[in-house]
Amino acid sequence: MGTMTFAPEQAEKLAEIGAYLQQVRQEKSLSLEAVAAKTMIRQSILEAIEAGQSEYLPEPVYTQGFIRRFAETLGLDGQAIAQQFPAHTLSPMVEQPQAHKKLALPSFQFRPIHLYLLYVVLVVGAIAALSYLLKPASGPNGVRPQASPTPAAPASPQNSPASPSPVAASPTPSPSPQAEPIKVGVNITQDAWLEVLADGEVVYEGILVSGDNKTWTAKEKIVLRTGNAGAVMVSFNNNPAQAMGQFGAIEEKIYAASDPSGATDASLASPSPLPSP
Repeated sequence: MGTMTFAPEQAEKLAEIGAYLQQVRQEKSLSLEAVAAKTMIRQSILEAIEAGQSEYLPEPVYTQGFIRRFAETLGLDGQAIAQQFPAHTLSPMVEQPQAHKKLALPSFQFRPIHLYLLYVVLVVGAIAALSYLLKPASGPNGVRPQASPTPAAPASPQNSPASPSPVAASPTPSPSPQAEPIKVGVNITQDAWLEVLADGEVVYEGILVSGDNKTWTAKEKIVLRTGNAGAVMVSFNNNPAQAMGQFGAIEEKIYAASDPSGATDASLASPSPLPSP
């Protein structure tokens, strides 16, 4: 699992929530091994949550899901506790330089003298343009009406060879009917946390129990993220179902038409799975 840097507010909330979960667990006389067996979350991740060590945890959105399952196993309101941990943060520092730029803009102000000079320039320019247009008509030798039609005549044959270009553009819409929607179905053999993104939008996030079956479709790709890869059997476009990985392992896979087997995010691969209880 790669090192993940949390924002200061995320790290602060993680330490606060982790200390609270550790206190409740100890009050209930539950060991981390027992909690790991119930939640199917690796014991090292549970230890990192209690200690507030973000460098040993996955992305904040995954960590939020693990916090909820951890709290629910302790008999707490997992949804409420998980929402206290901000999975997404927006730094307000980006807008400060823009505010300074807006304050520095009105350094120059138009005054009546400037408007008068601008009016004079426009009048002089209009007179010069008018004299230029009237000048060729005054001279008898300068009037040559044949000069303008001569370049217009060769312009028409030049447009004719350009006519084949629309023929070349016509085959472009042909690939569109070949595109087929992507269909991914899952069959759950053990309780597992799962998040599903269809074309970049979250369409499901929650804990599925053994025996659940779900199906999602998308135009370009579907991303599956789970904390118990061995319990999630995936069928891509009605192909034979395959497990996302090993039991207790965190996995993320991308299913697209270019890669029907599902591309794995190597940063989330777990080195060793949790043994099933």
